[in-house]
Order: sequence, then C-alpha cells, then structure tokens
Amino acid sequence: MRNLNLVGKLWLSLSLLLLFVLIPLEYALDQVLERFYATQVTEPLLYHSRQLADMLAADEGAIVAAPMMAEMVGGEVVVLDEAGRPLEFVGASAVVPPEGTVQAVIAGRTFTGQLQTPEGRTFIVTGVPISGGGGGVLLLAPADPLRQSLQLARRYLWLASGITLLLGTGLALVMARSLTRPVLAMERATRSIATGDFSVRVAVDSTDEIGRLGQAINRMAAQLETYESNRREFLANVAHELRTPLSYIRGYTQALAEGIVTDPAEVRRYQQIVLDESIRVGRLVDDLMDLAQMGEGGMAFELIPLDLRVPVEQAALTVRPRAEEKGVRLVIDLPQPLPPVPADGGRIQQVVFNLLDNALRYTPAGGEIRVTAEAGVDAVTVRVRDTGEGIAPDLLPHVFDRFFGRRQGGRGLGLAVVRSIVRAHGGHVGAESRQGEGSTFWFRLPRTRE
Repeated sequence: MRNLNLVGKLWLSLSLLLLFVLIPLEYALDQVLERFYATQVTEPLLYHSRQLADMLAADEGAIVAAPMMAEMVGGEVVVLDEAGRPLEFVGASAVVPPEGTVQAVIAGRTFTGQLQTPEGRTFIVTGVPISGGGGGVLLLAPADPLRQSLQLARRYLWLASGITLLLGTGLALVMARSLTRPVLAMERATRSIATGDFSVRVAVDSTDEIGRLGQAINRMAAQLETYESNRREFLANVAHELRTPLSYIRGYTQALAEGIVTDPAEVRRYQQIVLDESIRVGRLVDDLMDLAQMGEGGMAFELIPLDLRVPVEQAALTVRPRAEEKGVRLVIDLPQPLPPVPADGGRIQQVVFNLLDNALRYTPAGGEIRVTAEAGVDAVTVRVRDTGEGIAPDLLPHVFDRFFGRRQGGRGLGLAVVRSIVRAHGGHVGAESRQGEGSTFWFRLPRTRE
C-alpha cells in the first residue's frame, strides 16, 4: 500500500471498509433468513400437531383426521400410543421416529427438530404429547423444499451483496478521485511554487478544510510573488544606488591616480568628492544592514528612560556644519524639560539625524530647518520642519517606503530606517507637506509609565 498513490489508497481503504461492513451484515442476514424459513415451517407444524393432539385427547376416533392434518402441512403424521409405539391407521407415515424424540414426547415435552432417514430423506419434525398420557402426535414435513427456498434466498442475498460491493467500490473510486483532485492540484501548485513560479493559483470551490488549505496556498503564493517582486526591485534599487557613488569614486580616483589633475585645489576637491561618495556608500550599507536586522528581529535595543533633547541636540551637532556650509538655518526649539521616554538613545539619534539629513537635502540656501517637540499625556512628539520644495500629494503616502526619493539621486533608505526604528520602539511616524511650502516629518514615542 506504501507504493500506491493517494487515489489508490483512498479507494482501497473505502473498499475494505465496505467489505468489512458487508461480511458481518451478510452473515447476520443469512442467520435471520434461516430462522425465518424455519419458523415458517415449524409454526404451522406445531399448530396442527397441537390441534390433532387435542382432538385425540377428546376422542380417539379423531385419528381418522390425522392424514388430513398431514396433507395440510404437506408432510406425514405419526401417532404414538402410551408406550411410544406408532399406531397403525390409514395414511400413517412409515418413517420410524428416533427413540429420543419418542421418549421426549411420551414424557410430556413438545419437540422440534430434524430427522434424517436411512434412505437419506430429511424431515422437520414437531412432536406434541396428548394430554392425559395418551401418547403423542408427530408431524413430519420434508426439509428439501425449505432448503431449496433457503438456497434460492441466499443466492439472491449474495447476488445483492456482490452488486452492492461493485457499486460501492465504484462509488469509492469516484469519491477518492473527487477528494484527491484538489489535493493533487495543490501538489502541482506547490511544486511550481518550489521552482519559483509564484503566479500559480489553486482553484478553490469549497469552504471545508481542503478549501481553506487551497486558500492558504493561494495567499502564500501571492505573498511570495509580492516578496519576489519586491526583492527584485530592492536589488535593482540597491544596484542603482551603489552604481552612482561607485562611478564617482572610480572616475575621480582614476583621475587622481593617473595624474590628470595636478592643481592642488582641484586635487583636494577630487579627494573630497571621493570621501563624500565613500561616506554615502557606507551609509547606504549601514542602512541596509539596519533594515535587514530589524526585518529579521535581530536588532537589539537598550531601552532606558531618555530625555529626547539629548539625541536631538547630538544629531543637530553632526548636521549643523553642513547646514551652515549650504546656507540653511538650523533651529532647535525644544521645551525644557521633556518627560522621559523608554528608548535607545543611539537609535533615536539615528532617527533624528536621518530626518535632518533628509530635510537638508531638499531645503535650498536661505531656507530653514526647525526641530520642535511636544509632550502629550501618553507620548512625546518630535517634528522636523523644512522650507523646501514640498512633496506632491500622490507621493506623500510613500515617503517612508524603501528607495523612495523626492528627487533623483536620493538615498531612499533613510526614512525607511526611521520608520523601522520608531515602530520597534512602539511609536509612530508621519509626514505633512504642501508643494512649495516645505514639509514636516514627525515621530511619536510613548512616555515612560509612572
């Protein structure tokens, strides 16, 4: 059975179950049938035996009616005297009853059984004593007609059982194929999914366990298809983001190595470009590592009661030289004191730095970046507002997606890292913007419970 397919196993199991039900049922019906036919013969024999015994008890001359009683049951009659000897009369049976039967009737007991003569004839015998100790009456009916009827009934019974078995096994095959058809379809689908074809779907036409399994496979395939699409897009974006700074690094480094640039000022400018682009690549790799660790739950956070002024001022200290160089005013306007929040100071500093870096990238010279904070009942909210170009309404919901940039050349991972870190702290992020009027990015962290 191990080498059978699922259809064969189900069909064989259902067929064996049907067979195990039919065999005991067939035996029980055979016994019932046998008792039924025996009762159909013995009851009339007993009835007429008692009638004749009552008649003989009332009048010995009633023996002349004995042959008529025998004809009524299609058999023969034996009348015994007080000593158990058969009486001679017209129509008396020549069959000699067994001694045990005779003694039982003479002793006053009613007898029912079978008798086989030396000639091979078989009779069903009923014996009834005559009241008052006057002997007994035996009626004998041939058993051959009963056997023939019983054999015929058994033949029909076995024929019906055979037809039932054939129909049952056929129905079992149909049921097995019907039950396994969706399972086989799921097997083919999972094989296709295993080879990378995530577009395959299973036809679901039921709401039972098999139907729910098919729906689960379809959801899994859809999720894998989305994951694969995102993975390919992610890799393409990573390659694109790395290609630009690496091209700068390769080009300017080659110019320096080959001595194409000799002017000291130009050499320093080329070196600074190479340094800036290498820092850009490093940040991109760091962001990728952070997103990968947070996606797998592998990034550990050391949550301690934290005054958000500390990471905000540290991030501003890092960004301020670039802001001054670009001619952008950086304002830190935080109330003092701020209620503590359970947070990892280094990671929150990374959040603020990424928001400031994003704002500085899109704020022109002469603009302003302002950082404010507000303490609520349950949380503290930090906002970073810039006076840059703003974000289009259709793009605003996607600003925290990976590799989203308001302008070609953006890193596209900083805001995604912001969202992941804040969510890992149990907080929320958001953005508000009007084109031409700047943007405001905010994050909210729950306060320390008193």
